[in-house]
Amino acid sequence: MPFQAPADGVLLPPYRILDLTGPEGVFCGKLLADYGADVIKIEPPGGDPTRQRAPFIGDQPGPERSSYFLFYNTNKRSVTLDLENVEGRELFKKMAASADVLIESFPVGYMKTLGLDFDSLKTDNPGLVMASITPFGQTGPWKDFLSTDLISAAASGFMQITGDPDGPPLRQGNEQSHFPGAQHAAVAIMGALFYRDMQGGPGQYIDVSM
Repeated sequence: MPFQAPADGVLLPPYRILDLTGPEGVFCGKLLADYGADVIKIEPPGGDPTRQRAPFIGDQPGPERSSYFLFYNTNKRSVTLDLENVEGRELFKKMAASADVLIESFPVGYMKTLGLDFDSLKTDNPGLVMASITPFGQTGPWKDFLSTDLISAAASGFMQITGDPDGPPLRQGNEQSHFPGAQHAAVAIMGALFYRDMQGGPGQYIDVSM
């Protein structure tokens, strides 16, 4: 039977998704929000840093005027939490206890230092699906390496296939190396939710490298 989109155009139930991503993974949350999930972006005190990223509406800088922030956070709700203090972490744990999905893109090991890693959170929420999006994954000799879009593009081979075949490697426009990891995470999350809800499986941890 061919796939038919729901009449209301919503592809996902209102799964509760907590979005702790930066530029590396923010597109993942956007995709799931646009599909119908209830995505809550967790911002640090002072707001997400990308609120200060140009271009700005009317060329007037402001936390509510960043075209970058507005595009990547369509259909999301937002809350401010300071995960560096005990009160903020406890509030986050309460949110995670009833969430379906958590997406994060912090450096490897950071969530564990806060006591917010998958093994800790699944104690109160066995059905939780958690996805970590990092440059080089959670394991292996490169796991602790930091990266930028340019480094990821070069390391992945994207630059080698961009531009004139006889010319030097070139960087793609925009932050293209961030998109595949975020897209793969979104697909893996939907697969994990299908396994949990349709086949009775437990929550899962998803490790995505860019």
